[in-house]
Amino acid sequence: MSSWSDDAGSLSELVEVDRFGDRIHLWLAAATLITLPMNGWIAGLTLGPLFAWSSLRTLFWRKYLPTGPGEVLFPAIAWLGFLAISLTWSPDFNEGWHQLWSQRWLLVVPMLWPLMDRWRLLLVFILLGCLAGTSLQTVQGFREWSDPQNVTISGFNSHPRTVAVWSAGAVVGVLGLYLAGTLRHWTWLLACIPPILAIVLSGSRGGLLAVIIAVPATLGIMLLTGFTSKRRLLGVLLVAVIGVAGLLTFQNRILPQFQTAVASGVAVIADEQASDIRIVWWRSCLRQWRNHPVTGYGLGGTATALAADPLLLQDDGLDRSHEEIAVFNQPHSVYFQVLLEGGLVGVLLLTVLLGAVIRVGLQRARSSPLGAIGVGCVIVWMVTAAFDAWHTQPQTLAFLWIAALFCAFDPTWTSAADEEPLDG
Repeated sequence: MSSWSDDAGSLSELVEVDRFGDRIHLWLAAATLITLPMNGWIAGLTLGPLFAWSSLRTLFWRKYLPTGPGEVLFPAIAWLGFLAISLTWSPDFNEGWHQLWSQRWLLVVPMLWPLMDRWRLLLVFILLGCLAGTSLQTVQGFREWSDPQNVTISGFNSHPRTVAVWSAGAVVGVLGLYLAGTLRHWTWLLACIPPILAIVLSGSRGGLLAVIIAVPATLGIMLLTGFTSKRRLLGVLLVAVIGVAGLLTFQNRILPQFQTAVASGVAVIADEQASDIRIVWWRSCLRQWRNHPVTGYGLGGTATALAADPLLLQDDGLDRSHEEIAVFNQPHSVYFQVLLEGGLVGVLLLTVLLGAVIRVGLQRARSSPLGAIGVGCVIVWMVTAAFDAWHTQPQTLAFLWIAALFCAFDPTWTSAADEEPLDG
């Protein structure tokens, strides 16, 4: 799909004709991208002004703006359209509306698109936010060193696992930019260590699993597309050794959690009873989905569906201490919740959306490392989404849409003068 119409100008030309508007746009974007990895509520305060200013610029300077990443936006709009329609048969309109309102972060795609000729700068903003959040988590971790197992270390955010998603994305981004030569010196890789420590301190097993899966996938794509070298791979290996040595410091915190995760996974595969409340919810979702297999219970209908399951409280895997929260408004999994609330139609549209984003990212990866980085970040979201309802959380939804934005953008659409390395 062509990014510009025949009579359109370029983004660099837009900067020249609208310097004042561009500076405001850039600083509003900076405020949003820096605060997003730290705290979604604070970032939400800048979303309104960013949307208003971006819309105003689009109105006055349409000829200079590219048509946008339609390969991403069209399936996203279809997905959101179905969510809105499913709200009409939801048994809990308030909960459904809350989920639908969370989808507003899709707006970051068209709002940031006019600034993508400075995509490196946008990535720097995100990395600054990640490093600020992970630095605070590290301080909290050392403060609670005496008994870290019983402490939620979440940095600036109230939910530690949402921060872990951004931390995992930062690791993928820094590694990808170094392997591509955008970051030239190997010391840039040391920036990966604080996010990995933050993932450990937050107790996010999904975040660590996402790193383990997404990093090799990103490296593999870049090797296949020729955007890296053996020397740079050796640099990554060196920092990986340093990082693993650092993680051993926190072995008393993370190893018990991995043992619990492995035990739960083995129990599910072997059809045994597992004590993790998530497994109990997932079983209930599968049972209740059969009552409305095509279109589901409607957006926000999880609590109603679980409450109607007579076998939920009788599940042998349900810890009696969890009885009060057994009927919950989400099963801690995007995929099970979409299946329950959206049925096969919802699962199909979500699959089309994620497949479209990955497809366009792989296409862009042939001409730019941004495609590989974007795909790696989408993989981070998909892996962690298996354990939490990320499609209802604004902060993690923003992560998905920004990853999709980088998948859809090809830097060759901008001038050659913009191709210098960050530390060049």
